[in-house]
Amino acid sequence: MSERSKRDGRRRLGAEARAAILDRIAEVDAPARESGTAARLAAPAPETDPATRALRAAVLGDDVTLLPQIHDLWGSLRRIPVDEAILEANLVITASRRDPAHAAFDLLRTRLLQALDEHGWKRVAITSPTRGCGKTFTAANLAIALSRYENRRTVLLDFDMRAPALADVLGVSAPGPISDWIRGTASSGTHLQRVGQNLLGIGGLAVGLNDRAETYPAELLQDPKAAAVLDQMQEELSPDAVLFDLPPALNHDDVTAFRARYDCVLMVVGGGRNSAEQIREAVRRIGEDKPILGMILNRAEEDPASGAA
Repeated sequence: MSERSKRDGRRRLGAEARAAILDRIAEVDAPARESGTAARLAAPAPETDPATRALRAAVLGDDVTLLPQIHDLWGSLRRIPVDEAILEANLVITASRRDPAHAAFDLLRTRLLQALDEHGWKRVAITSPTRGCGKTFTAANLAIALSRYENRRTVLLDFDMRAPALADVLGVSAPGPISDWIRGTASSGTHLQRVGQNLLGIGGLAVGLNDRAETYPAELLQDPKAAAVLDQMQEELSPDAVLFDLPPALNHDDVTAFRARYDCVLMVVGGGRNSAEQIREAVRRIGEDKPILGMILNRAEEDPASGAA
């Protein structure tokens, strides 16, 4: 390898590869040769695509556009600790898996992934008709259950900006208001965090947490900037599933305002809390074009200790 190659980090191609590339460049430059113009022969043709110009640079040493570099942000996210005692106290039963009820979340994750793969969906809204149904509890447990699949990435976002609770449930601190990230004033690399190494087998999970309430969340969620930020996050992290912990559908218009940004819905229904009419109205507000993947009956027996909304 020459000194120049060492300095600029470009790889030398084999003889066959170089010959093939030179043939391609010759085809592109053919009009210039036919015209007999030496200047056009030496320069890339105007219609040459960026990939060809980059390959030409690799072979001929021209100082033109380099090959684009794709950066996967997942591995560089800041790590957060896992405290088994806190998770167990907050009924995140899929963490230690000692509670037999974790099997219900294992079944839910399998059916969810089958539906996502079948339809090409990635974004799942988790909501409930009213508060106190356990939607945050469901979102946290489902996210951890999903994280145990090898080579799968899950992102869990606290989009209940009127009453953020996910950071407390997970027992970690939020890096700031998630509204800053949605507005684009904070990057995914600074706001999103990834679960660190642990003995519980919690693997590919990144979270977007929130440390304060937002005054106008529906307007923020409906803003085109939110769509752009989410699209960019998917490009940077390549998640297989994105779970949104959203507010209750009947309390405010946040879920309706955000409906263009998610593919499908999991509805958490409070046993003994929600009437059939409330459930029907919640589904109506979400809209017929948004599939309800499941109705999850939670708290068939009221447990005041469960706490999560």
